[in-house]
Amino acid sequence: MAKRALLAVGLGLGLVTSASAAPVNNAGAYPAAPSDNAIFEVLGRLEQLQSEVQQLRGMVEEQSQTIADLQRKQNNMYSDLDERMQTLSAAGQPAAAQPASASQPDAGAAPAAAAPATPVAASVPPVNAPAPSAAAAPTPAVPPAPVAVAESKQAPAVSANEKERYQAAYDTLRNGHNAQAVKMFQDLLRDFPAGEFADNSQYWLAEAYKINREFDAARAAFNKVVSQYPNSSKVPDALLKLGYIEFDLQNAAKARDYLTRVTTSYPGTTAAHLAEKKLAQMSQ
Repeated sequence: MAKRALLAVGLGLGLVTSASAAPVNNAGAYPAAPSDNAIFEVLGRLEQLQSEVQQLRGMVEEQSQTIADLQRKQNNMYSDLDERMQTLSAAGQPAAAQPASASQPDAGAAPAAAAPATPVAASVPPVNAPAPSAAAAPTPAVPPAPVAVAESKQAPAVSANEKERYQAAYDTLRNGHNAQAVKMFQDLLRDFPAGEFADNSQYWLAEAYKINREFDAARAAFNKVVSQYPNSSKVPDALLKLGYIEFDLQNAAKARDYLTRVTTSYPGTTAAHLAEKKLAQMSQ
């Protein structure tokens, strides 16, 4: 009896093992192996997905380049606007200088008037001969005229060349060619270190560095505006930009020092107004 019981248990275990090793579906048939067509369909779908991913990457790179170009144009537009605002704020200065320049023709006119007075008082021409005194009067005034014209033509020759080069460098920067503008402003400062546009050239050189996000070079260039041209109208703007740079570099304490210096040392200027707005933004 014991042998028969063991044999029955062994047969039962064998049936269970065979049943678990070969699963069947509801219809009692074994599942079919995947066909070649299904495999090819999956591979085709994978290739399609890879192609779509590559296209998306290309679109992302294109959008990144577009954003960088827009940021560069925005910085150039801000620089142009800054220059225009400075021109408007300095519009009162030529008006104050105009009377001084107007006094020069008066000083030149006085000798011209005095010159004909001498021969009239000395000769006392007869009544019937006014023509000789009229002819003699212009004679002393004629020689100084060519000298004055020659001087007026000679003096602006160098400044005209400097002005043309400065305008060309500024237009280059405004058009987005920052690296070329840096070279042009550097050459201009080398050739005209004490020129009429030296302070402006130094300022826009620093601005070009800032647009390129070369913050160390921009900081040094803006500091040169403050130290080398202390009487320039660009000093408050240079201090303002130094504050902006420190703010971008997350140096809040230095940024606040520069901006506060603008508001206290140059009140009423455009730079002071912008510094006040930045300080208010930092306090929020």
